[in-house]
Amino acid sequence: MRRPDRLLAALAGALAAVTLARLPAAWESGNALNHVSGAWMALADDLARGTLYRPLHDPALGFGGTRFFPLAFALHAGLVRLGAPLLPAGLALSLGAGALLAVAAWALLRRLGLARVPAAAFAVLAAAGFAGQHALAAVRGDLLAVALEAAGLALVAGAPGPRRLAGAAGALVLAFAAKPTALTAAAAAATYLAVLGRRRAALALAAAVAAGSAAVVLATDALSSGRFLAILVACAAGGAGAGDLARSPLRLAHLFAVEDRGGAVLVAAALVALVLSARRMLRPAGGPRLDPGDPRLLPALWVGAALAGALAIFASPGTGVNHLLELEAASAVLLGACATTPGLAGAAARAGAPVAALAGVLVALSTWTTDRAVSRLAEIRGVLASAPAPLVSEDPLVPLLAGATPLVQDPWMLRLVSERDEGMARPLLEALRARRPAAVILFRDLADPGADAWYARGDLGPAVVAEVRRGYRLARRVGRYFVYVPADPARAPAAPRLAEASGAAAPEARAAVARSAAKAMAVPNAHPVPDRRPATPPAPAAPPARSPATPRATTTRVVVRPAL
Repeated sequence: MRRPDRLLAALAGALAAVTLARLPAAWESGNALNHVSGAWMALADDLARGTLYRPLHDPALGFGGTRFFPLAFALHAGLVRLGAPLLPAGLALSLGAGALLAVAAWALLRRLGLARVPAAAFAVLAAAGFAGQHALAAVRGDLLAVALEAAGLALVAGAPGPRRLAGAAGALVLAFAAKPTALTAAAAAATYLAVLGRRRAALALAAAVAAGSAAVVLATDALSSGRFLAILVACAAGGAGAGDLARSPLRLAHLFAVEDRGGAVLVAAALVALVLSARRMLRPAGGPRLDPGDPRLLPALWVGAALAGALAIFASPGTGVNHLLELEAASAVLLGACATTPGLAGAAARAGAPVAALAGVLVALSTWTTDRAVSRLAEIRGVLASAPAPLVSEDPLVPLLAGATPLVQDPWMLRLVSERDEGMARPLLEALRARRPAAVILFRDLADPGADAWYARGDLGPAVVAEVRRGYRLARRVGRYFVYVPADPARAPAAPRLAEASGAAAPEARAAVARSAAKAMAVPNAHPVPDRRPATPPAPAAPPARSPATPRATTTRVVVRPAL
């Protein structure tokens, strides 16, 4: 093994070791679990209890709205149905998806001609950016989607026969079911086959993925009684406007420069190697045609498709660093393919890969340090220790980790849908006017001059926040959370505290907590939404255990389904 290869192997091994070592602290702190993870967990929680995609508003369930596809949270719900607590089940699913990505990237690199050890080293680089480190400790669908994309491309690489093409189509359809923008890998695979001269195989793969993706959409819509497509129409664009596409490259550059510098090093190294490879990848005879025998071809197409997909994604407001994961995984594979080639491009790849690995080690160490110093889950425990029920939370994690059902599944989507239909938020506004929520948990101090701008363009919406400002006062701050309670104590409902629903309470007391909370929040359905669901028998009893704010302990599930 050459000296640069030994250096990369050592640094990649260090990156893998530090990543695995830091994960217990990441799980304990929950710092990767933001309110978006809360929305994913709420979808899994609803499905585990029999509801696939709650309506935009339902008197019994609360407020829905999402643009997330079902595969990841369906698997999560399946683990919950088998008895796993909600939070540990989601973290286990993310860890499994990370392992799948590592194996799939290794298999793809092996198909591209790398030996076992270099292939393993470059596969580890997929976790060199903050996006990869964050995904391993979060509860989202991105990691599973990218892992399935890499698996599909591994089956396409080389000269695939009919069975491998069928397997690739299946993996790419599953990737779409986890995240719709994962079709970028399918586009790269079909283009690759066409360049190889296998146009019939390219058309067959494209047709199979298209048919499978359509089947996923139609089946999901049917299983949700027509809610899935209606919700996508309302929420998929995220409020994007004409100017957002023009600002997308700036958003992408800002995320790399501010939030994911490790990923920036990895992607920059891959792009430099790709630019230096361009002359050799283009056959001089007959004009600029791609060389089908070049091992860099498939990963280069994946990087290009992933970059185009990222620019499209960041044209939508509300998107964040997690969407860099595919581009970073594709860049790791491209670096590995370039490193096997002679010339300046190969030298650049072999020099850039250890730098990217070192940057990844630094990202992992920095994240580990933060997780040992700050804990989002400890903050949530502090909120729940004194927060009365029922509550309205900008962060769905707060009620979920107390064992209650979040009234607002996705606060961003509530604001977005309410902008188009002011009546959608009317039941929540009426409940706030009547001071039915005993507490409102926000991310911003409403006395802060920047709060109005945040809620006008971000979560909940200005109407909801204005009603909180009129009738509630700031009672306490716990870390990033601001706890508001009714300004007039005489109008506040007599409600138990969510902390009283812990496993130490008697079953009768916990049932009383749930009934009291639901009764306190009950208001007429001021904005009825047609529901085409057939009548169903009552849902079975909830599993007896649910995770609180740490994966190490359990609490008994309390179902608080406020009627609004």
